[in-house]
Amino acid sequence: MELNQIIKNDDDRLFIISPECFIVFTGDSTRDEKPFIRIGNSMALTPRVIPLIENIIITDLITGNPANEQYNIDPRYLSTNRYIGSKLIVKRYLEFQKLFGLDLNNATIVDIEEDIPELSKEQIISDRETFLGVFYTDSNFKILHNQKTMFDLKEIHQKYPGDVLVHDKLSGLANNKRYASSGFVVTSNAVMLYKNKLFSSVGIPMHYYSAFGQLQIDPANIRDIIITNTNTMPLVPLVKWKNATGGRLRVFYNNDDEVKLLQKLFNQCTIHHKPSKSYVCDNPEGITIQNIASSHNCIITIKNVKPITKDVTIVYICDPNALNQASETQANLYIVEDAIYTKAALLLSNIKPIAIINQHKEIIPVKDIIHCVPVQQYDIRYYDDTSKLLSDMLSYCNKEAAISIKNNDFSQVENIIHILSPKEIYNIMQTLRVLLHTTPDRDTYKRIEKILYKSQQTLPQEHTYKCTIMLYDTYAYMVYDQVDIDNTFPFDAIERLDDTSIPNSSALPDIFNRIIEDRKRLELLLDLFYEKNSAIAKEAKSIEKAINKRKKEITQTQQLDLSLITKEKLKKRLAALKKAAVALVALAFITVIIFGSYHAFTLYQEKLERQKQARYIEYLTKKYAIHISDRDIFFYANDVAVKNGYSRIDIKSLKEKNPHWIYPGNRFILLDGEIVIVKPGDTLWGISEKKLFHLYISFYTLIDELEKKIDKGVIDETLAQKALSASLNEKHREKVKGLIHKMNELKAKINIK
Repeated sequence: MELNQIIKNDDDRLFIISPECFIVFTGDSTRDEKPFIRIGNSMALTPRVIPLIENIIITDLITGNPANEQYNIDPRYLSTNRYIGSKLIVKRYLEFQKLFGLDLNNATIVDIEEDIPELSKEQIISDRETFLGVFYTDSNFKILHNQKTMFDLKEIHQKYPGDVLVHDKLSGLANNKRYASSGFVVTSNAVMLYKNKLFSSVGIPMHYYSAFGQLQIDPANIRDIIITNTNTMPLVPLVKWKNATGGRLRVFYNNDDEVKLLQKLFNQCTIHHKPSKSYVCDNPEGITIQNIASSHNCIITIKNVKPITKDVTIVYICDPNALNQASETQANLYIVEDAIYTKAALLLSNIKPIAIINQHKEIIPVKDIIHCVPVQQYDIRYYDDTSKLLSDMLSYCNKEAAISIKNNDFSQVENIIHILSPKEIYNIMQTLRVLLHTTPDRDTYKRIEKILYKSQQTLPQEHTYKCTIMLYDTYAYMVYDQVDIDNTFPFDAIERLDDTSIPNSSALPDIFNRIIEDRKRLELLLDLFYEKNSAIAKEAKSIEKAINKRKKEITQTQQLDLSLITKEKLKKRLAALKKAAVALVALAFITVIIFGSYHAFTLYQEKLERQKQARYIEYLTKKYAIHISDRDIFFYANDVAVKNGYSRIDIKSLKEKNPHWIYPGNRFILLDGEIVIVKPGDTLWGISEKKLFHLYISFYTLIDELEKKIDKGVIDETLAQKALSASLNEKHREKVKGLIHKMNELKAKINIK
């Protein structure tokens, strides 16, 4: 390929790497030295271009994320970088890099203010003098080439979804009415408390665009952030937007210098900083957050919680430190991270009610414990009257089921739940828990307990929900209510624009296609340079190695030190329980032991359930001769590729190696909407085969149930339609049609009688 095939006209000189990163080619041949200019930065920028960059433009709007600059320069030779911009802004920008161990004091700074025209600041931004950079007093930046505008920053920001535009969209699509009461929101790495539409966040949400879009959160309403799990890097996009809009933020963090550098760089955002080692965060709307014994665990008080207008105390346990103090704190609700609970269930056995945060949506089926998952809202209500509690719970149930529960007609409840959605079943089960805990009648208790035991409470995940946690005595009950949201703006896809492989978007096809094509064109252009200069190619590989090492060191997620939950602490808790049990009668002592060993018992139950499920799958596989052919896997994998905007793959390539977009950490969507995050060792073939097997088992489970009902003379048309909907191929459909025919024959016999 020749240069003129890539750069056909001056418009082709601009490469849009992401909405916050732009590369401009200023050269005329592949023999030119450093013929590139960079504006902004991106994690997705290829390190191959770094040795060929002449100048780096720092705009007054701070294009890009300054925390990502470290990945777009040669970190080994910092003095080789040359920055152009307003001297004060550039100095603050470079000073900010000290947070990441980069001393750029010796980098060259070209100050645009040395010769300031009245309306704008003009600077030749390349040794090739036909390129002129214009810094306007309204913070815009343009590049002129032969007197023609080839780059206009504000024009691009109005079209491409950069940090400010995305936050504007989030703010515009927000539903503040959802957060008019009080409660909390779970996101990745953060629990966000809210009251009267304002938020105080414990932790910084990572990659929060899609989460805030789903939750309809207005970023303008985030007033407090307590940094517990990382540095200020994830905070930059929010601060950048608040800087553009003149917003305010209170930050609790132990690194005073880091916050000061952030404040200097974004001085239009009012940042109030307080240390987080020992803090009290008072939200004027009525939320107080205080950490426990200098740990990240905290006591949260929410004032005037409805319907009885009572102050509610929540203990949030996310840190192995000060675990005993946290568990001994009196509270109306304990929110516990699953990693902590799994390790310290025995230590936490005497506290309730508990809500476990399952970051990976894997449910631990423990009795009388509710589960919270990421990207979900949890309103909190407090009750002291069972009649009001039961009335409110029933309002979330299927009408027919609610009437049956009121009438204590539990046989009808059992008949109904088989045809309801997971959300409806879950709400009914939670309502039955209220009756279980409050009924004085032993027979009613036994009947409800049997229904709860037989019914699997899986969390509904097919829609966006607003959950309500209803607190009563020492119990927590949870119900789901579906929320309609506007999914037209592709927040999830935008969140991945800094990935090396990005998805197509039907919502913004021109923008996504332009970025994809520009990245390809830049790689082709770099190929031409490196064909003729092996020394620079070798240099680029060394830079890439250094950058990848830096990414691994700085961006890796901080892990909880679970070794702090030691055997000694468990022994201490058991000793305390034993001491307390001396004064109890034998029956009470047994109860304490049962509660202390409850987690182990639960794990045993889980093991039995897994074995039971494995036996049933083996039974189905033999009964229906379940076999998934290579042809089925091949077509399914290709359909997945197309759904995610990738090209089809031939069967030989697919079986022998992964396509380029299957790499650890990448996310893609299966045909039923399930999101898959690729783990080391995963293959597209294996993922597709596993998914198909799961779908086959789900289908034949319905068939098995339907056949058994027909054998008993029971007609279940709803189940038949459900099986028909779950059919994956013509063979499946014929199987269902055959059973429907049998049901029709059975129905005819019944009518004759």
